[in-house]
Amino acid sequence: MDRRVDRVVPPIMNSRSPISTVIAAALLTHVSAAFAQMEPSKVVVVKAKTVSAPVTTTLVGTVDPVRRSKVGSEIAGIVTEMPARQGDLIEAGGVLCRLRDDVLSLWLAEAKASLNAAKSRHEELLTGTRQDELVRLEALFDEASAEYDRWKFEMGRIEKLYDGRDSNAKEYHDTRAEYLAAERRRIAAKATFDLGVAGPREEVVAQAAYELAVQQARTDRIESDLRKAEIRAPFTGYVTARLTEVGEWIDAGGPVVEMIDLSTVLVRVDAPESALPYIKVGEKVRVQVDALKQSFDGRVKHVIRQADDSARTFPIEIEVDNSGQLLAGGMFARATVSAGPSSNVIAVPKDAIVERDGVANVAMVVPGEHGGMVGFLVGVTVGADVGDWIAVTSGTIQPGFQVVTRGNENIPPFPTPVVVVDEQGTPVAVPASAPPSSHGGPN
Repeated sequence: MDRRVDRVVPPIMNSRSPISTVIAAALLTHVSAAFAQMEPSKVVVVKAKTVSAPVTTTLVGTVDPVRRSKVGSEIAGIVTEMPARQGDLIEAGGVLCRLRDDVLSLWLAEAKASLNAAKSRHEELLTGTRQDELVRLEALFDEASAEYDRWKFEMGRIEKLYDGRDSNAKEYHDTRAEYLAAERRRIAAKATFDLGVAGPREEVVAQAAYELAVQQARTDRIESDLRKAEIRAPFTGYVTARLTEVGEWIDAGGPVVEMIDLSTVLVRVDAPESALPYIKVGEKVRVQVDALKQSFDGRVKHVIRQADDSARTFPIEIEVDNSGQLLAGGMFARATVSAGPSSNVIAVPKDAIVERDGVANVAMVVPGEHGGMVGFLVGVTVGADVGDWIAVTSGTIQPGFQVVTRGNENIPPFPTPVVVVDEQGTPVAVPASAPPSSHGGPN
């Protein structure tokens, strides 16, 4: 019996039942035939090597959203609509809640009318006196001048008569009063005409500009309040709780919904104080999420240098991209971080790592029992990244072992025929040395 096939057959042969023996024999015959007919897979291999890498440790932690917010209302009002519900993914700017806004709309209409009046007044002053108004003012000045000339002549005549005692005192005083009044009217008409020619004073124009600015600010404030009657999402995220309902009154600053941002997540782990000197912000970290049977690449975002008094551990936050929206808040996670000085460890190329069901595997290639080469997957524990290589800390791989970097996605957990090729697909010879069976190779 091919000992490679024996690895994949359940231990049914241990049963003494005649029926079990027959079934097992038939199964072995079928698997042996299938194995013999398998086409060898083409693979590219690289030797595992020893590198210097930091000592690592795996810490357990929890996935947290990068941002959590209780979104509040900036104005007070009665809720008329609540389109957002728990679990909804709301894009940034999406409507979460609407408040009653009819009174604000009326205030805005009133403010806009006053604003238009202030604009017209200001524009009128900037334009200056109209030509037809200047003609009118000039005509009034000419009329006042003619009236003044008439009473000036009359005053001279009366004065001569009065001096010759041909006019009485009342007639003299009445004529003088009319003359002085005509003189003042002429002065006033002249001043009015000159003012019209000069246009409005700078101070008057400035005052109109200030009044316009005040009214514009009032209008802008009401428009802003009207926009705030629609409470919108400040960022793209999921609604986790509704904190008000239709018909309720909300005070300014009152909460509407709670949202979380999962575009990226922070995996929070607690590191022992002995590891703290070796964990650096920006360090690359591998995060394993068992529920998803998948690992993610992350970076140390925050090292919080305040220990928990009871556990003497330090919170570490690892930022992980979550553009695929696979991760959710509260998930259990494991992160591998630096925990000691660098030492010599076994490493394989990163392309040699194959993840299946959340477990890291490396495909090894060894000589087959009956000639040729066979490949098979072995589970490994990985450590720190070293450039394009990654440390393997489980002891399964030893220096010099041939590990598959291309074609490993086709290698099953049991030995299967392979052909070793170069990057161009040309078959190449592989050294006949094989890893000892204690490290996972076939007997």
